[in-house]
Amino acid sequence: MHLVTKLPKPLLGLIKLCRIEEFYGNTIALVALGAVFAPRLSALDIALLFAANLLLTVFAFAINDVEDAEDDARDPRKAVRNPVSARLLGRPAAVAASWLAALAGLGLLLRFGPWVVLLGCLNIALGFAYSVKRVRLKALPLIDLISHGLFLGTLQFLTTVRAGAPAVPAAAVLGACLICAVSMTGDLWNEIRDYEVDRRTGIRNTASVLDVRRIEPLLPHMFVWPSAGISLLVVISLSGTQRVVALLLALAGGVVFALLPARAKKHLVTDQAQLAAALGGLLLLVMLRAAPLAG
Repeated sequence: MHLVTKLPKPLLGLIKLCRIEEFYGNTIALVALGAVFAPRLSALDIALLFAANLLLTVFAFAINDVEDAEDDARDPRKAVRNPVSARLLGRPAAVAASWLAALAGLGLLLRFGPWVVLLGCLNIALGFAYSVKRVRLKALPLIDLISHGLFLGTLQFLTTVRAGAPAVPAAAVLGACLICAVSMTGDLWNEIRDYEVDRRTGIRNTASVLDVRRIEPLLPHMFVWPSAGISLLVVISLSGTQRVVALLLALAGGVVFALLPARAKKHLVTDQAQLAAALGGLLLLVMLRAAPLAG
């Protein structure tokens, strides 16, 4: 038996509530992309922004599990994954842990000034409104995709940019739009995956209203092309040695992806997405630090 399963139930419940394995790579990549447009950020700043954004995302995922516990209990697969419906963690403890993560994330953002804290607060507000049943943005067609795109991607990127720059440059605004498109596609993919369960629990999201399962084969392309646009934007936004290194990395990644068989492509953008995003983000951060020394 895996060592994690031998932990006390409350501790195991807290680990499962955080769900860091589902977004750690995205957070690294988003902070790295933000650092492209905020060159004044120090290594400590980047580490703090990563931790803050990770905690704010923990809040969004955790409060979603709290609010969905009753619905998830109706599905055997989700009932086991959700620590509240699996009775590893009580609802009050899960709510307290969720908000503790949110407050800790905001605390780390205080270093960067009021505008960055305001972006963090907006992130929390959208994450809460997305899941809480009194509002439940995720049950409103189109609004579900837009809100998901904002609080799970766009705001983490903009928080990093604004932490290291007096204003958000136009290129970063375009980058935020592309990141939002990728996040919206991810939400659409999840809605298609959960289509039957959502219909049984009364959630009328974009997928259930439009029956967008027909466009499922196009979803990998909806990930790839905005991602390619982000890579191109990064290359354009850099200069000197950094631009050359970024261009070589982007071309190498594109060639490798193009040569992969269809099954491997799908595996990469689903099961291995976090690892791929983490590696890409770390490579970008290393390049941002090392390239000026070589220039």
